[in-house]
Amino acid sequence: MLLIVVLIIGLPLAGWGAGTLTYDHYQGVVHSQNLGKHQVTAHLTANASRLVPGAVPGGAVGSAPVSWTDGSGTHTGRTVVVEGQKKGAAIRVWVDRTDRITLPPENSSVGLTSGVTAGIVAASTAAVLVSGAAVGFHRSLDRRLDARWEKEWAEVEPKWSHRSDR
Repeated sequence: MLLIVVLIIGLPLAGWGAGTLTYDHYQGVVHSQNLGKHQVTAHLTANASRLVPGAVPGGAVGSAPVSWTDGSGTHTGRTVVVEGQKKGAAIRVWVDRTDRITLPPENSSVGLTSGVTAGIVAASTAAVLVSGAAVGFHRSLDRRLDARWEKEWAEVEPKWSHRSDR
């Protein structure tokens, strides 16, 4: 009965706790990584060069130098673009607090996936541990019962088989 209570109450709590902690952790990481990122419109200062040799023109990934102006002045950098874009083309890029080109903000799907995975792993681990403890308990109980049965049989068997009369 205790095993059933532990399984019904404990496993969901273990999964929820581990999942929540993992999700909260990743939310904090994503928030700190995304802090200060914002999009700006930049203009290519040269034609895009091909990064992937032999790829289909117009669809391959390329890189190009860009510049943009904001409240703190004019900035330059290099970013990934569609190969074949020409000088002067406007593109949107993500920049950080120091006006360096950066990756787009991360979304929280990684945190959600990690949280769900951690919850499933924690609940599964708890189930294995509880089941292992139950099996160990039952084996111990069986050994004690077998030992008691052997002791009682040693007392009864000679009388039952009439060996004590000889």
